[in-house]
Amino acid sequence: MKRSLLLACALIPIPLFAADFAVTAPVSKAVLFPAQAHLSRTFSQALPAGEHQLVVKGLPELDLDSLQVAVKGAELLGMRQGFAIAEGDVSARRAELDAAILELEQAMAAARAADSLDQQQINHLQSLMGQAPQGEAVFAQVPVEKWASAWASIGKAVAQRQASINQRVVTREEQQRKLEALRQERQQLGQGQTRSRELVLTVGAETSATAQVELQYFTGQAGWQNQLRVDLDSGSETVAVTGIALIHNRTGEDWQKVSATLGLVPAGYRHLPDPQPWIVRLATPQPEMRKQSLRSVMAEPAALEADMAERMQAMPVAAPVAHGFDMRVPLSSPLSLASGSASARVPYQQAELPVTLSRESYLWQQPAVLLVGEWKNTSALPWLAGRVTLLRDGQRLARYHRGDSIKQGEQVKMSFGDDPRLQIEVVREPSQQGEVGLISKENTLSALKNITLTSHYDKAVTVNLLDRLPVAGNEDITVTAKGKAADARDVDDVKGLQRWQFTLPAGGEESFKQGFEIRYPEESTLSGVEGL
Repeated sequence: MKRSLLLACALIPIPLFAADFAVTAPVSKAVLFPAQAHLSRTFSQALPAGEHQLVVKGLPELDLDSLQVAVKGAELLGMRQGFAIAEGDVSARRAELDAAILELEQAMAAARAADSLDQQQINHLQSLMGQAPQGEAVFAQVPVEKWASAWASIGKAVAQRQASINQRVVTREEQQRKLEALRQERQQLGQGQTRSRELVLTVGAETSATAQVELQYFTGQAGWQNQLRVDLDSGSETVAVTGIALIHNRTGEDWQKVSATLGLVPAGYRHLPDPQPWIVRLATPQPEMRKQSLRSVMAEPAALEADMAERMQAMPVAAPVAHGFDMRVPLSSPLSLASGSASARVPYQQAELPVTLSRESYLWQQPAVLLVGEWKNTSALPWLAGRVTLLRDGQRLARYHRGDSIKQGEQVKMSFGDDPRLQIEVVREPSQQGEVGLISKENTLSALKNITLTSHYDKAVTVNLLDRLPVAGNEDITVTAKGKAADARDVDDVKGLQRWQFTLPAGGEESFKQGFEIRYPEESTLSGVEGL
């Protein structure tokens, strides 16, 4: 009887019970974009026949909205997200993070205070010139013959303060990213517990098989920034351009030997517009010009700017969007990068291009002759916007942020600093005011510059001098150029921009005068000529 019972049990089909398999899926691939990354995780698991659960542990983050799961060797039946909490002593790491956060917050607060102080100084300096609403214009009390030097000194001080503000702006974005990463890690530590995500996949296999699984999703906690290094070799007249990817990983998980690819241009997106009527109205009348002082002359542009600012704030402004097509550059070697505030610097594009050198001086700015290079992007990829490090013959000249990318085939013109072998001196003669006409009288204002250009080269060099001739903004204003006639006018389609071109012999010198005369109605006052 017992033997027959055992035989009967053997003939009954044995049910296929589901099993749980705990697996890990490290990041294996990463496509990095400037504002996000597309990550891939892969793993394989041997399965008996039946339904099973694959529990993917140790996921620091997971975007279910963008998650794609591909399974080979088995059928995906379902998935859900869970969380696992692990106890651990994190007090030492928490103290390190608290100290780092405090140090960074204090540095950013000090930078904001410095910005505020510099901006206050700029406002004060501009008020002295009558360009700010507060304060009396210094030119109302300064003799006319000293306006030019006072204007130049104050303008230089304003430029120095603004340069300091701009320099701090360059580092502020990176500081903010580091601070957010530190705060996120600090929050994940909690009070001695760490929480990680789990992804539970339900799969089915008809027979014993090996399931190969790939998880793909987007994250905003990884990406890269572009940096550009431009090095001029003045001897060979070439420019070496290097694109550098500054890659960050703040996902909470260290990457080990990840196959990484750079996405050069993020996909552009634009909402469909909601057409609205285009309304045209009469402009608000501007305040009448007053002639009591230079500050009165400056009041109208200030009022106009305030009026325009008020109007612009009331108008809806569309958010900027990225345009372009996606181009990808695989990195030549696997990427290993710890999660945190550190970044990896990886050159991804290099080119040595011919450059055309010229020498130019812009006479309305601080007198100097600039070494100017023009080159064409003939490489297979665009050079993206980002921080630019500029070098000349191996010496670093400047670092600045370039807001526009350099497209394929685009011609680029940039300054490589002062040419130390060329000197230029500009001496302004005191401006002259007068009156002409017997019946219909007009006021006149004339100004002249004495310009001396000296070469210390041992060969002939060509120099372009550029200056601006005032452009009449009203029909009853007449502007006439004086002194040496320009070789070209309205250069690069800029009204009033003049150019003089000289080829100086070795050790040569050139001197000339140039200026203008303005005629305008007797009862009117000119604006835009402050400082003459």
